[in-house]
Amino acid sequence: MESNDAMVELIPCAALLYSGEGKILAANWMFCDLVGCTPDDLLHRSVGELMVGSEQQLDDAVWLAELITYSGGTIRCEIARKCLGRGGPQKCLALVRRAQADSELILHAINEGFVLLDSDFRIQRINDEALRIDGRPREAFIGKTHWEAWPGSEQLPIAAAYRKAMRERSTATIEQVYHHNGQDMWLEIRVYPVEQSLALFYRNITPRKLAERAMRDSEAKFRTIADAMPQIVWSALPDGFHDYFNQRWYDYTGVPEDVAQGHAWEGLFHPDDVPLMQARWQHSLATGEPYEMEFRLRHRSGEYRWALARALPVRNENGEIVRWMGTSTDIHDSVEMRAALLDAQSRLESALDAAEIGTWTWEIQQDRVHADSNLAAMFGISPEDADGGPISSYFNVVHPEDVGNVRKGIEQSLASGVPYHESFRVNVPGDGVRYMQGRGVVASDAEGKPMRMSGAVLDVTRQQLADEALKSSELTFRTLADNIPQLAWMADSDGSIYWYNNRWFEYTGTTLEEMQGWGWSKVHHPDHVERVVSLFRKRIVEDQEAWEDTFPLRGADGQYRWFLSRAVPIRDEHGKVQRWLGTNTDITPQREAEQRKDDFLALLAHELRNPLAPISTAAQLLKMGGRNPEYIQRSSEIIDRQVKHMTELVDDLMDVSRVTRGLVSIERKEVTVADVVTDAVEQSRPLMESRNQQLALDVRDGDAEVLGDRTRLVQVLANLLNNAAKYTQQGGRIELVAEVRDGHVVIRVADNGMGMDADLLPRVFELFAQAELTPDRRGGGLGLGLALVKSIVGLHGGQVTADSAGRGKGSTFTVTLPLLHQEGTGRHLHILLVDRDDDEDAELPAALEAEGHMVALCGDEPSALETARELHPDAVLIRTDMPGVEGYALARQLRAMHPEEHATYIALSDSDQSHDKVIARGAGFDHQLERPVAIGTLRRVLP
Repeated sequence: MESNDAMVELIPCAALLYSGEGKILAANWMFCDLVGCTPDDLLHRSVGELMVGSEQQLDDAVWLAELITYSGGTIRCEIARKCLGRGGPQKCLALVRRAQADSELILHAINEGFVLLDSDFRIQRINDEALRIDGRPREAFIGKTHWEAWPGSEQLPIAAAYRKAMRERSTATIEQVYHHNGQDMWLEIRVYPVEQSLALFYRNITPRKLAERAMRDSEAKFRTIADAMPQIVWSALPDGFHDYFNQRWYDYTGVPEDVAQGHAWEGLFHPDDVPLMQARWQHSLATGEPYEMEFRLRHRSGEYRWALARALPVRNENGEIVRWMGTSTDIHDSVEMRAALLDAQSRLESALDAAEIGTWTWEIQQDRVHADSNLAAMFGISPEDADGGPISSYFNVVHPEDVGNVRKGIEQSLASGVPYHESFRVNVPGDGVRYMQGRGVVASDAEGKPMRMSGAVLDVTRQQLADEALKSSELTFRTLADNIPQLAWMADSDGSIYWYNNRWFEYTGTTLEEMQGWGWSKVHHPDHVERVVSLFRKRIVEDQEAWEDTFPLRGADGQYRWFLSRAVPIRDEHGKVQRWLGTNTDITPQREAEQRKDDFLALLAHELRNPLAPISTAAQLLKMGGRNPEYIQRSSEIIDRQVKHMTELVDDLMDVSRVTRGLVSIERKEVTVADVVTDAVEQSRPLMESRNQQLALDVRDGDAEVLGDRTRLVQVLANLLNNAAKYTQQGGRIELVAEVRDGHVVIRVADNGMGMDADLLPRVFELFAQAELTPDRRGGGLGLGLALVKSIVGLHGGQVTADSAGRGKGSTFTVTLPLLHQEGTGRHLHILLVDRDDDEDAELPAALEAEGHMVALCGDEPSALETARELHPDAVLIRTDMPGVEGYALARQLRAMHPEEHATYIALSDSDQSHDKVIARGAGFDHQLERPVAIGTLRRVLP
């Protein structure tokens, strides 16, 4: 074994001796130095354990192989292999000697210095490279000790290293600096024990040392700069292992230096950010792509703060990554500002969305408009045009009537620099016309040239439509308010009146200036004004509750009329009173009617009590007269006469009640005027004769006929004749004239009796008005006859009027009835009548048919619509208050059915108030008439 060791030590290169089975027998120090072990480490190991894969044969004696080093790495080398066979040691020794001869040549050819020292450290051999490095001839070295050849070297650390290697037969690698030729020269020396000698291999590493020194200086400078930077600076090896952090890291995180390197840094990051950080870091390590990420890093205070990390790979001349250099910058304040900015931007966008505002910037010289999504949507602009499209894209959407003003406004703003402000409309496809308000400001360069214009557009469509609706509503309100019969007004929250309808000014004869505020008190009656104002203030100003009162107001004629006045509050969504709406309704007729009713009740009591006195007297006579036939006869006649009188009173009351309530059905037959006059005169003649009155008859067209109830028509004329007889003095004159005029039968009853005052004429046909004819009650009766006359004539489609020149100048009553056989309107019409089909309303269709018209009567909406679709009527009459039929809506539907036709629409209602006419006009009616309607009235409005 010792011979084997000695033999391989003689080989001047890395050498290994192994058996046929591959077991290692010996290895020289140069081989051990190559793989990083001692000779003992290799004994009894297999050669194959040192190999990576298989060998590659280069020629007959040389192979290329990869050896495993003891540090875990590998080394590629060329291997020369020789099989010794039997007599191996001798062959090996011969081989060694031959190799020694060859090695002499090799030693002089290698680029490292070589010196062989004997056991006394004398120089036995030195190659050419060693001489070149030192610069002296070979004679200066051979036979001299190392310390002699290099004076002072015995005091250097290499002396101890040499002696140890000689003594322990160990290898060594030493770096030593020599002062040579006035300069420092660094040598790397490898020491190998060879038998009883030492082989020294060395090379000049001065350039490397200088580079390392420069590197150290650079690294020191880098660390100084890195430590002075406010960012965290770090580096990592190609596998991602962090090998350096600057001082900012330790100051920032508070982590000690001994735990910072490697992968311990991962524990300092927010748990939610670590997975993505690791994934991106591994991706960069695998691909070599730059690394960048925002994450939260724990500060030494415990707060997680946002940081931005960036890292770039450092590559060698072969493009291989040798290190990663990175920084981490605290961006926490920026992130929070960015979040706050995004939040503010989001809230701004939400506000802009809610307010329907779009923003824009126009780069004037380049003609590029940058608009936000709101403006693009408002104008129907594509995303491409919204992001830098020309301004013409927006002009194309502006309403043709407005685009000129928009262009002009922008041009003026560019020329003068004043802000742009314009209202306009846009035609958005699929969205119709929308209303906009545009604003903008101009930014100019130093020479005053306009460069940019920025602004906003507000969609005011809803406001515009609301304003228009409000104006329409106000117009409708004022139209209604100006056409209602009531006086109307509006006051602010403290009761100060600021608006009146036209009816107020028409009635009071005042102006708005006179009535402003509390000026309305001027038209109040002096006896009531203090009470009215006091209650008005209390209810409206103090209590803020609905107000109601009754008082007289002075008219333009100076006369006072009684009004029922009401005011209701108009409150906002919080219940606060904003204004008051008030009306004054003229109740003078109601008050007068109440007075007449009271008078009538007194009259009725009187009339009923009058027959009772004779009846009571007659009853007393019957008791006192016993069986006296004369008393019995006279008393019976009194009772019979008074009972008949009471019966007539009750019958009159019942008859008036039935007629005025529409409970009387009249018979419709052809009746001649002469027959009606004859029967009426026959009934009235006894009264006239008893009063010695003259009756003059002038029946010019006695054969003329009307369609009606003969009995009721006779009742009408008899009432008028009896009325004339009652209120005409003894021996007076009464005349009756009947004639045909303008398609009507006109019957006039005139007398030269007591006549009537002008103020009574409008009320003469009202119930109980007859009591006002004579203060002394002369003539008697309840005053029901004329009211009955008006009702019966109305049921026949006619009219009755009264006239008098004044008290003591007689009276004239004129009845006008439709003539049965006449030419009518000149043409026969197709008339659609929507009304109830019963006896109460049968007169109107009959009267229209008597006129020669074709009438279709419908009692509900479906049948009316179907009939109109087929009939194409010339006129449509609709009862607006009929149950189950919405008359106004039906009129709209019928008009829409045949818009090209021009039928006349007539509304029939139970009242003739002004506001009814306004509503009827709004629904499309041409006329509005009060029921029951006279055929003559209809004739005037039919086409």
